[in-house]
Amino acid sequence: MPLANAHLAAWDASLSRSAEYARTVVAQVPPDVLQRRPSWRGWSAAEVFEHLCVTDGLYEAPLRALFTAERGRPAPRTATTWRPTIWGRLLLWSLNPSNARKSQSPPAFRPGPSSRPDVIEAWLTQVEATRALMRDADGLDLRALKLSSPAARLIRLNAGDAFAVLAVHAERHMGQVRRTLADVSPSGG
Repeated sequence: MPLANAHLAAWDASLSRSAEYARTVVAQVPPDVLQRRPSWRGWSAAEVFEHLCVTDGLYEAPLRALFTAERGRPAPRTATTWRPTIWGRLLLWSLNPSNARKSQSPPAFRPGPSSRPDVIEAWLTQVEATRALMRDADGLDLRALKLSSPAARLIRLNAGDAFAVLAVHAERHMGQVRRTLADVSPSGG
């Protein structure tokens, strides 16, 4: 069923494209290549996917609780428009794939010393959970529903900010995975 909210539909499509690229990586890149760090000493492709698993996972429970509570109200707040908060706007700017400025991940979002087995499949499962949350949020007022950022409790986002951040964040990191694999693959990508 298509999403009625145009913003949710766009973020869903973006996550779908990122997931499709990740499936291509699983099918074409040997596991040992996923573990190789690029010449610039950045994260390996596996570490990037681990970072995405950690980040996306930290948003899941607060969003689920928010939508469950809202749907339990006698009259859930509904709207089809969305506008980012100031924090949301800043996060989206910093994560935008066209923004070449490097930024360090907050400690809560950093991958551990090694990625989990089948990390890309784990992230693809997380993407489907996020897309299911989008379907659950469809029709609700994404501006009115607020949560704290998992990175810093004082940063308040609205639900639309959270979904936008997850979609843009995935896009940005798919670009990072492409660059990393081009650097570490024997065939150059």
